[in-house]
Amino acid sequence: MAAAAKLAQQNFIPKTLRLGDASQEAEATLALCAVSASVAKAKRILLVTGAGISCNAGIPDFRSEEGLYAMVKKDYPTAVVKGRDLFDAILFNSPVSVSVFCTFMARLRSCILSARSTAVHKFIKHLYDCNRLLRCYTQNIDGLEGQDGLRLGVEGKSADVVQLHGDIHMLKCTMCGLKVSWSQEHFDALENGNVPECRSCSEKAEERTNAGKRCPRIGGLLPNIVLYGEEHPDGDGIGQCIDSDIKSRPDCLIIVGTSLKVLGVKKLIRKAAKAVHERGGVVIFVNNTAPAVSSWKGVIDYHIESDCDRWIDDLRVRQPSLFLKQRSLSLGPTKPVKKTMPEEKHLSQKPGSSGKISNVPAKSIATGKKRKLPHDTDPLCGITNLSRSNPLQRTSGLTAIEFDKALAERMRYKHQTQELENIVILGQEVRGVIREHARQSVECIRHRQKLQKTKYDPSPLEAVVKLTKIDNKSVV
Repeated sequence: MAAAAKLAQQNFIPKTLRLGDASQEAEATLALCAVSASVAKAKRILLVTGAGISCNAGIPDFRSEEGLYAMVKKDYPTAVVKGRDLFDAILFNSPVSVSVFCTFMARLRSCILSARSTAVHKFIKHLYDCNRLLRCYTQNIDGLEGQDGLRLGVEGKSADVVQLHGDIHMLKCTMCGLKVSWSQEHFDALENGNVPECRSCSEKAEERTNAGKRCPRIGGLLPNIVLYGEEHPDGDGIGQCIDSDIKSRPDCLIIVGTSLKVLGVKKLIRKAAKAVHERGGVVIFVNNTAPAVSSWKGVIDYHIESDCDRWIDDLRVRQPSLFLKQRSLSLGPTKPVKKTMPEEKHLSQKPGSSGKISNVPAKSIATGKKRKLPHDTDPLCGITNLSRSNPLQRTSGLTAIEFDKALAERMRYKHQTQELENIVILGQEVRGVIREHARQSVECIRHRQKLQKTKYDPSPLEAVVKLTKIDNKSVV
C-alpha cells in the first residue's frame, strides 16, 4: 500500500493504467502491481459501485450507446422523452412520460430477474467474508448483491450494501408511502403503461366517503427508486452511515463502474478519499471511461481503464492470496477415553488417594482417534497422535500454505501437551515428597514426646541412631 501511495504522490493527476496493453511502459506495469498489492493489504475497504458492474450480468447501463437511455428512443420514437427524463422527477408533469416510465420499469425489472451476479459482486462478498469490507455504496437498483447473501438496505447497522438510489424490487405509494412487493397484477398494469392504485389509500378513501367526509387523493404504486431532483427519503440515515464509516478510518477506496455524474456520489467519494489519504491509502477508479482531470485531481490516484470483471480477473492473477478462503482445521486434541488400564491410573486418581506414582511412563493425553478434516472426503486425511512423531501427510484437501500452517499448529499442540503432562507428573512427585517429609516430622515429634513421658534423656548418639532408623523405614 505504501508503494502505491508513493507512486500516486509523484503525480496528483489520476494516472491511467490499461490492462492488457503491451505498449505501456514498465512504470505502468509496476504501478498495476503496486495497486494490486495495496488492495491485498487493505483491511477496511470502501466500495462505490455503479451500473457498469451489472453490464456483464445482462443489464444494460444508462449512458452508453447501447444503454437504457438509447433503448427508450428506439422503443418510443414518437414520444418526446429523453432517456435521462425517465429518472427525473419532471416526468410526472406529463401523463405520456409517466406511461413510458411505467413500461420501462416493468421491462427493466424483467431483465433484472433473469440476471445473475458478476465477478465484481462475488468479489464484494469475498471481501465481506474476509472481514475486509467496511461498506459498499451502490447506485444500482437491481439488488444483485443479495444473490450472494449480502444484506441490502439504507441503514448502516443492518446493511452490508447501502442502496443510494432505492430498490426496484419494491413498490411505494406516492401518497402514503406504503411499500409492497410486486405482484403479477402490478406487473401487468405497469407494463401496459398504467399506474396501479394503492389499496390502502383506496380503503381509506372509501371509509371517508361512506362517512360523508371529503375523499382524499388516492396514490399510485411506483418502483421504490429515487429520481433526479427528488428529495431522498432516507438521506439522513445514509448520511449517518457515511459519517460512521469515515470514523472507522478506511484504508482503501475502490470506485467501480460509475461515470461520477451524480452530485451526492461525488460528495461521498471526496469525503471518503480524504479519509483514505490520511491513512496513506489509495483511491482506485475502475471504468472504461476516464474521469475529468479538473474535477478529480488530487482525489483519485489511479484510473484503471478496463472492464470491471476483467480487472477482478487481473487482480486474481497478481494477488492470488487475496482470494484464498480461510478455513478452520480441527487440530485440537480429542476427548480423553476412560480406561481402567493400570498404566493410566495416575491420570484418573480420585481425591483422597494415596498419591503414589506409577513407574510406567505417562501416556499422552492427546492420543486419540483419527480426526477427519471437514472439507476433505479422503478417508486417509486427518491428524492423529499429536504428541507422537508420526509424520503429517499431505492430503488433497490442503494447499501448500494450509499444509505448512497445519504442520506448525501440530507442533505447537505437541509441545503444549508434553508440557501439560510434565507439569502433572511433576506435581504428583512434589506432593508425594511433601507427604513423606510431613510423615517423618510427625514420627520425630511423637518419639520426643514419648521420651519426655518416660523422663529419659537419650545421649546424642542414641538420638542419632533413632533418627537413622526412622529415615531407613521411610526410605523402605
